[in-house]
Parts: sequence; C-alpha cells; structure tokens
Amino acid sequence: MQEKVKTNGKLVKQELKDREMVETQINSVKCWVQETKEYLGNPTIEIDAQLEELQILLTEATNHRQNIEKMAEEQKDKYLGLYTILPSELSLQLAEVALDLKIRDQIQDKIKEVEQSKAMSQELNRQIQKVAKDLTTILTKLKAKTDNLVQAKTDQKVLGEELDGCNSKLMELDAAVQKFSEQNDQLGKPLAKKIGKLTELHQQTIRQAENRLSKLNQAASHLEEYNEMLELILKWIEKAKVLAHGTIAWNSASQLREQYILHQTLLEESKEIHSDLEVMTEKLQYLTSVYCTEKMSQQVAELGRETEELQQMIKIRLQNLQDAAKDMKKFEAELKKLQTALEQAQATLTSPEVGRLSLKEQLSHRQHLLSEMESLKPKVQAVQLCQSALRIPEDVVASLPLCHAALRLQEEASRLQHTAIQQCNIMQAGERCPRQQSNC
Repeated sequence: MQEKVKTNGKLVKQELKDREMVETQINSVKCWVQETKEYLGNPTIEIDAQLEELQILLTEATNHRQNIEKMAEEQKDKYLGLYTILPSELSLQLAEVALDLKIRDQIQDKIKEVEQSKAMSQELNRQIQKVAKDLTTILTKLKAKTDNLVQAKTDQKVLGEELDGCNSKLMELDAAVQKFSEQNDQLGKPLAKKIGKLTELHQQTIRQAENRLSKLNQAASHLEEYNEMLELILKWIEKAKVLAHGTIAWNSASQLREQYILHQTLLEESKEIHSDLEVMTEKLQYLTSVYCTEKMSQQVAELGRETEELQQMIKIRLQNLQDAAKDMKKFEAELKKLQTALEQAQATLTSPEVGRLSLKEQLSHRQHLLSEMESLKPKVQAVQLCQSALRIPEDVVASLPLCHAALRLQEEASRLQHTAIQQCNIMQAGERCPRQQSNC
C-alpha cells in the first residue's frame, strides 16, 4: 500500500505540474484573445500596416486554435476513465478557450472590411486624381497662347463646359468622401485634404478661365487696331518702294519740282509711322498673355527697319531733286536769255527794213550787229557753266533735251556770227568797187 501510495503521489504531483503548464498556455491564449479584441475594436496604425498585422493575427489565431484542439485531444486521451474531476475542469477551460478562438472569424471579417475600405479609398483617390488631371489639362489649355482669336473663343466655351463637368464631379466626390470619412476616419482624413486641394485647383482654374475670357475680348479690339495700323504702314511702304526705286525724270525744272513735291508728300505721310509702330508694340504687350506675338514682334521690328531705310532713300532723293531743280531752273533761265538774244540777232540780221537801206548804211548796221553779237559769248559761256554744274547723273546729261537745245543754240550763235561776218565782208567789198570805178 505504501508503495502504491508513493507511486500515486508521484503521479498526482506530475499531474499537477502538467495541469499548471496547460493552464499557463490557456491563460496565455486568453490574454492574446483579449488583446486582439481590443485591437479589433480600435486599430490605430496605418491601413497597410493594419492589414499586415491582421494577417499575423489570423495566423496566430489559427495556430492557437490548432494548439488548443491538440491539447484538448491529449487531455481526453490521457484522462479517459481516470480522475474525472480534474480533466472535467480542464475540458471546460479548453472548451471556453476554443470558443474564444472564434475571434479568428472576426479577424477575417475585419480583414475583409479593411480591404474593402482600402479599395474604396483607392477608388476615391483615383477619381480625385482623375478630376485633378482634368483640371490641370484645362488650366494648361487656358494658359496656352493662340494665333486665332475666333477659334480660341470657341475653345474657351468648350473648356468652360468641361470645367462645369469637373465641378459636378468634385461635388459628388466631396459628398462621397464625407460619407466615407464618417466610417473610416483614418482613411478619410487624407482624402479630405486632397478634396480641399482639388477645390483650390478648381477655383484657380475658374479664375484663369474668367481672366482669359476677359483678355480674349480685349485682345480682339487690340488686334483690330494693330491690323489697321499695319495696313496703313504696308500701303505706305508699297508706295515708298515704287517711288524710291522709280526712275527720276530729269528733263525740266518743273518736272523735278513735281517729283520733289511727291517725295516730300510721301515723307510727310511717314511722320506718323514711328508713333504707329510704338503703339503697335504696346498692343503686342496687351496681346502677349493670350496671343502668339513672336512673329508679330519680328514683323514690327522689320517694318521699323524697312520704313527707316525707305525714309532715308526718299530724303536723299528729295535732296537730289531739290538740287537738280535749282540747277535746272538756272540752266533754263540762261538758255532762255541766250535764245532771246539769238532771236533778236536773227530778226535784225534778216530784217526787210535793213535791206532797204543804202549799202553803206547796211554795212554800218551789220558791223554794229556784229559788235553786239560779241555779247552772246558770255551768255553761251553761262549756259555751258550751268550745264556743267548740273547736279544730275553724268550718264543722264547727254540725253537731256535741254542739253541738246543748249548745243543747238550755241551752234546757232556761231552760225549767226559767221553769217554776219560774211555779210559785212561782202558789203565792204561792194562798197570798195564803186569807189574804184569812180577813181578810174
């Protein structure tokens, strides 16, 4: 009996030790279940970390459940028919823990809930990004410059309609995020911030659209005025090119004067061009925010250079015409004097009244005329001097009608003088002959 008691005592002692180990494991699982319930009720970490943690908890729950089931099976086999009181208590505790480990289902439900929330958050975020992208595209188009105001206004209307569509979508998203945030505060906060930024972007785009529409309307007026001035300048340049590259008619002082007046008139018209170009440059400053003005700026600069070159050409031609007209007027005056003197000498030389005079009187008259014809020489010299002083191209002088007339008058003066000398010689000879006959 003593040996039996001693053996049974050892068994009881071992049993108590085993029981303590089982209870320790049971208590550990109970603590884990309690902590897990508290975590499921109030998770505080970020969503991806939360999912990772839930997956770990799910694995742990599975392991704990398997361990408890194994322990229960071992206890059942070990105490079958023996010490029914002790194992019944452990069985109850194991059954209780096994019941608590149904939290695994709760973890799975929580994982599904978090994944759904994450999917919803990602979808809302995707939609927010889509609206943000649309608004950014609209904003970029609103900032783009155009070279066609009519088309730009049509495009502006289309962009306005797209902007209204973004506004409707934004309102829907705002309401959806608010509703989502009520159930998912952690995921809802960053979405709410993005909605706030999206609203700011929307307002910025609206302001840009309003500002651009106003500038497009103003640009139409500025562009019309620019084109009006451009047309006037181009017409002046066209006329100036024709005049500046045209051939000058050098034939007479009156012709030169008429051409001088044409050049002077055109030069007077160009006085407003410089100020017009400055105004056109100012117009480009108003246009530059919505209109492609690079080519127009180059055009204004080129017009300025071309206009300046033509003005200088016209000024040079104007001076040349003025000098030539002055010289030609003097040349024509000297020619007139020479012509008048020659006509008088010719009239005297061929006068019928002189023919009715006596030979002696005719000789005296011819000799007096010959002495007067000496005064033609300075007139001829004056004509020659004026001709050589003409400020016109040398290759033109030879073809001038006035120069031909001058040459003809000079030849006429020489011929008249020669004729007068011949007549005087004939009359002197005729007068000597009667005297000789009388002496005989």
